[in-house]
Amino acid sequence: MLRLAIALFLAQTGFHAYVASLPLALLAADRSDALIGALMGAAAVVQIPAGFLAGGLIDRFGGRAIFLASAAAFLLAALLLVSGLAAPGGALPALVAVRLLQGVGLAACMPAALSLVPGLVGPARLATGLSLVALAGNVSLAVSPPVSLAILGAGSLQLVSTVVLATVAGSLGLGWTLERGGGPEGPTGRPEARRPRGRLLRPAWRPSWGPILLAMVLYLVHWGVVTGYLPQRAAAAGADVGLLFTADALSLVVLRLPAAWLTDRLGSHGLILAGFAVTIGALVVLLLPPTTPLMILAGLGTGSGAALVLPPVTLELSRRSDASDRGSAFALYSVAFAVGIALGSEAFAPFIDTVGFDVAASIGIAALVAAIATALVDRRLWARRPAPATA
Repeated sequence: MLRLAIALFLAQTGFHAYVASLPLALLAADRSDALIGALMGAAAVVQIPAGFLAGGLIDRFGGRAIFLASAAAFLLAALLLVSGLAAPGGALPALVAVRLLQGVGLAACMPAALSLVPGLVGPARLATGLSLVALAGNVSLAVSPPVSLAILGAGSLQLVSTVVLATVAGSLGLGWTLERGGGPEGPTGRPEARRPRGRLLRPAWRPSWGPILLAMVLYLVHWGVVTGYLPQRAAAAGADVGLLFTADALSLVVLRLPAAWLTDRLGSHGLILAGFAVTIGALVVLLLPPTTPLMILAGLGTGSGAALVLPPVTLELSRRSDASDRGSAFALYSVAFAVGIALGSEAFAPFIDTVGFDVAASIGIAALVAAIATALVDRRLWARRPAPATA
């Protein structure tokens, strides 16, 4: 389990190290704001279709194989930058290729890793195991951007990519040592245990996944609003919005494992509903005139809400799937993330200047209320103990 978490942390530096360093390197190369935005967004564009494809591939070939493939995509992107074939001031197609490879890697990496967890821990500790592995991705996101900026300031984007090359190579080495299967569910990594070849590029689907994935889409609308439109509002009022994201990340990292421990012992429904309610409270705070202390308070609320919601949701998806389709379940979970955030950001883009942040945040609150209603009518959430996967 620890090897898997470390391998995921190292692999995701292949994406997170460029979140801040690549835009600054492009800016230093006199690229336009519009081009920088388009290049950075290219990874998100490819992430949704790649997520759908990743589900079928994980089901067919196993989580270990697709995890290694995702790390290889990060490695190839870093190689393009280290070699100079792609450079901030260089040919645009090479830079697009880098971002597409990074987006594909991100789409497959986490679902593949999560699909391996049920084969490594027993049902009584499944929520904790899932959260430990997912936490590695959170830590990567918290650590990689500042470290990459420090390296960029001391050197260049090529130096950043050289370090990324080493970390991702380490991930490949650790990933190769992971077991192909076994554990409480029996063998889970053998191709013959996966879905039929005719479904290779199509994710599986169970109706029991629908309510929990819909609730996640509705829940994440608020984060698209916050990331897309709060920074401008806060800056205009002189508030430090960066502290909101810091508080959010810290509270998520600190509370995620305790929340998973509670999920293993108390069940899913209470924590999910509490997380939705805490997030609504954070959005209400953001409706007030922005100040730096309110940014910190709201960040603590959004991070705490996420810490309460994410462990039981991943546990529910694991319980509602088995070794034949768990890759699809977690890949669709990743797609739900991308869709929810896109709805909160891109859907408001044409008229945000007219309706303003307050209306967008209020719609985010309404989406959270709808998420609560979706959770309340999902009867499977009220079962405290693991149940066999059913449609």
